[in-house]
Amino acid sequence: MRPTEPFAAIPLLLALALAPPAARAGDAPPFDATPFVGERLTYSVRWNPPWYMFFLPDMEAGELELELAGVDLYRGKPALRIDLRARSSGALAKLANMAVDDRFTFYSDPGTLCAAGGTTRIREGGRKRLLELEYFQDERRLRFRATDEAATPPKLQRDVTKDGLPPCVQDPFSASYLYRTLPLGPGYAKRLVIGNDDKVMEVDTRIDAREEVSTPAGRFAAWKVGTDALKGGLFREGGQFHVWIAADGSRAPVKFEAKVRLGHIVGVLKGDSKKSAGGGEGGGEGQE
Repeated sequence: MRPTEPFAAIPLLLALALAPPAARAGDAPPFDATPFVGERLTYSVRWNPPWYMFFLPDMEAGELELELAGVDLYRGKPALRIDLRARSSGALAKLANMAVDDRFTFYSDPGTLCAAGGTTRIREGGRKRLLELEYFQDERRLRFRATDEAATPPKLQRDVTKDGLPPCVQDPFSASYLYRTLPLGPGYAKRLVIGNDDKVMEVDTRIDAREEVSTPAGRFAAWKVGTDALKGGLFREGGQFHVWIAADGSRAPVKFEAKVRLGHIVGVLKGDSKKSAGGGEGGGEGQE
């Protein structure tokens, strides 16, 4: 079991926790990406070891950067491009003796946020993989390919096609922005349909509480969103993870926590290079 496994799980954890329900095109008003274009959210991530590693303290694990870059052409059509980068740093990287630098790019329809496709470049020590995902909405089909780029020449490991998808599947990254426009409040709950690699899955989410959250970017009043974790993989059986969404107008995700197979991870907002997510100390005090 690799010590970097907790860090490698973070992008999926964060994205699933923020993802809204998949919906058919036309079920909701067109999404307006304007407020989010160019916004770059940066998170500091720490790892708490499991109880049987009591001899280890909690330690710095790395950093996440999430950005809605704008509209690009993807397969000849305009598409929103979301970029996410996960990098290891600090004590965990030294303990594992392995650098992590994973980059995710996803494309979606600008009006509906239905997923169009994307790429993931995994760089974890000597492990180098390219993951490519394409959605064909009209045919309700996807194609997923995984290539080992550490091999010479690169070796195709998987090439699968799946049919019978819902009319609109949302990838977790673009969906995270749509979630920020939803009417969050006490008792709010949704069951989600999210695509990840070649899998389409259901996840339950709900507002658990309104809490005060302190981060390097300031103190925020935030909605605590609870999400039932997926079974197996890096997740504990029946486990849960949470994300805190600022209750002010920014709706920025300011904190997340999750139990994984190797302990517990916590991420907090460090800052936003475009605008203040909550206006600094006390800036998250906005009322719904």
